[in-house]
Amino acid sequence: MSENLDVSGNSEQSAEESEVVTLTLNDVLELEDEMIQDAAAVLGASNDKACSYNDGYLKRQALYSCLTCIPEAKDDPEKGAGICLACSYHCHDGHELVELYTKRNFRCDCGNHKFNGTKCNLCHNKTELNDLNRYNQNFSGIYCVCHRPYPDSEDPLPDEMIQCIICEDWYHSRHLGVEIPSGPFAEMICGTCITKHEFLLHYDLSKTKTLEDEVKEEDSQICRKPQTKCENVGAKFWQDISWRKELCTCPDCMELYKKEDVLFLIDPEDPVHLYEEKGKAKAKEVVETHNRNFMNSLDRVQLVEAIAGYNDLKENLAEYLKKFVENKKVVKEEDIREFFDGMMARKKQKVSVPHFCH
Repeated sequence: MSENLDVSGNSEQSAEESEVVTLTLNDVLELEDEMIQDAAAVLGASNDKACSYNDGYLKRQALYSCLTCIPEAKDDPEKGAGICLACSYHCHDGHELVELYTKRNFRCDCGNHKFNGTKCNLCHNKTELNDLNRYNQNFSGIYCVCHRPYPDSEDPLPDEMIQCIICEDWYHSRHLGVEIPSGPFAEMICGTCITKHEFLLHYDLSKTKTLEDEVKEEDSQICRKPQTKCENVGAKFWQDISWRKELCTCPDCMELYKKEDVLFLIDPEDPVHLYEEKGKAKAKEVVETHNRNFMNSLDRVQLVEAIAGYNDLKENLAEYLKKFVENKKVVKEEDIREFFDGMMARKKQKVSVPHFCH
C-alpha cells in the first residue's frame, strides 16, 4: 500500500491533501483480499506439505534459496540451490531464505549434494545433483544489471522490478534501457536475451494483432531466422502472450530453439500468468470450501457469534478511525496493521464461557 489514507472527512483540502485516498471498511477488506490473492498467485499451485522432488522437473513452481545452509552461494550462484515451498517450511524454517518467485523446469535441491550432508526431512532418496536445473544470480540474493539485492536499503529510488521471461532475472525498470510502456503489458524480455536470441528481432513485439492479421500469418507463415548481428538492444515488451503463437515452428526453427534452450517459448503452459491463475483458482476453491464447511458446522448460537464477531470488527474499526477523523490525521499502513494486531491480541485474551439454554 503506497498511499496514505485520509479519513478526516474534511471537504476543504489543499491540492496536496486532495491527492490522498479515502479509506473505507471495504478498502481495508479489499486490501487484505489483494494480499491473499498475491500470495495465492505464487504459492497457491504449490504443495506446502510434500516435497516436490518426486514430481520431477516441474514446468513452474515457487522456489527459495537457503543462504544459511549454503552461505557460499552468496559469492557463487552456481553453488546455490533451489528448494520447494514445502521444504522452506519443514526443512529451512528460521533460515535466511531468498524468495525466488517462480522458476521453470526446476527440481527441488533440498538435501542433495549441495547441502553438504544435510538431508531433506520430507524426501530422503534424492540424486546427488539435478543436472537440468539452471541457476542465476538471484540464488545469491542479487538482481538486475546493477547486481544489487531487493529490497535495497542503499537505493533511495523507489522502482518496480520486472522479470525477464527467458533468463528469469529481475530488473529495475530504469535499468532496462528503454521506456516502460504506459499501458499494461504481459511479458518482457531483457536486452541481453534479445541480443542472445536474435530471431526475436524478426517479430513485431508491440503490435496488437487483429483476427485478419492472424489469419494471414497462418496462411503464409515464414521462417524468421536471424540474418544479421545486433548490438545494444533494449528490452522488449508484449501486450499479451499471443505473440508466442507467431513463432515459426518449421524444423529449422525448432532446432534453433532447442540449440538456444528456449523451446519453452512455444509451450502454451509456460507463461507465468497461467501459473498464477491456477494458484488463485486453487486458493479460492480452498477458501470457499473452508467457509462453506465452517458455516455448515455452526449451530445457531455459534452462527450468531460469528455474525457478532464480524459486526464487532466493523464497530471497532469505526471507533479506531474516529480518532483520526477528530484530529484530521492521515491513516498510514502501520496504523491499519496496529489495529489488526490489537484485534488479534484481544481475541487471544478472551476466555471461553459455556452457553446455557433456558
